[in-house]
Amino acid sequence: ERILKTVVGLRPYRSGGFRLTKDALGDKKIVHNYGHAGDGVSLSWGCAEVAAEMTAQGSDGDIAILGSGVMGLTTGLILARDGRKVTIYAEDFPPNTTSNIAGALILVPDNIDARITRLAHEGWDKLVDRPGYGVKRVRHHFLGRQGTDPSAEGFLGRHIREQNPTVMVDPGIYLNRIVEDARALGVKMYTKRFETPADVTALPERTIVNCTGLGAGALFSDDAVTPERGQLTLLIPQPEIDYAYIAREPGLTSLYMFPRETSIVLGGTRDRGNWSLDVDPETIETFLRGHGEMASWAGGARPAV
Repeated sequence: ERILKTVVGLRPYRSGGFRLTKDALGDKKIVHNYGHAGDGVSLSWGCAEVAAEMTAQGSDGDIAILGSGVMGLTTGLILARDGRKVTIYAEDFPPNTTSNIAGALILVPDNIDARITRLAHEGWDKLVDRPGYGVKRVRHHFLGRQGTDPSAEGFLGRHIREQNPTVMVDPGIYLNRIVEDARALGVKMYTKRFETPADVTALPERTIVNCTGLGAGALFSDDAVTPERGQLTLLIPQPEIDYAYIAREPGLTSLYMFPRETSIVLGGTRDRGNWSLDVDPETIETFLRGHGEMASWAGGARPAV
């Protein structure tokens, strides 16, 4: 009865890592910034800053951004702050983007370029507790299993392996706000679907930034791009829940709980190669059972069998 809704999104996974490169497309320049899998929100300020630098080098004309997820919006916002004339083209805009469905706890992977990592953290640190952005710090816990008993089930015998203050983003609030910020700087936004590279080269702008995420696979014949399906169940928000956690659970990549202003997020699935946007009822039950055990463990009571 505490469930608000369950949502499904397709992360843009790219084998070999995300693509952040500059290339030619016909007589135009194109900068690619896509394939961040589940790290798009975390890396957005770092990768967008680098993409904006690549875009500005040797180009003084108007700029087209393809895609209105967190990468496209952030790149466009940075370029507009630098005085560039920017137009964002996308099939959908917030709240109808994959970025709106992201878990959005800011965890930058260890294997990312040091400058991108620094820029990513600096970008988010500037927004913590800024009114209207939905960005705050929470106590985040990585949970390990106590001992090595392979017969142990659920969350019994857990221990806190690591605890850190971490930035938490409420995507619905945040994306709406950066859309407003971009428009206030003159960024134009148009609904447009791109089927082929010819559709892209037909744009009037001579400099293009490709932030189409999963769509880049088909649009630019990148066979390394594949979906990584994720399902989230959102619960009624509880202001007293000011902490987050990630724990391993059999059958799932991880089991996590993140607190937002508008909901509590329960998640943990990473189903690579699955294009389905249908909600899986069994996964909902797995989430509820697992997090129920987690709550009982945290409260010191053994869950009822």
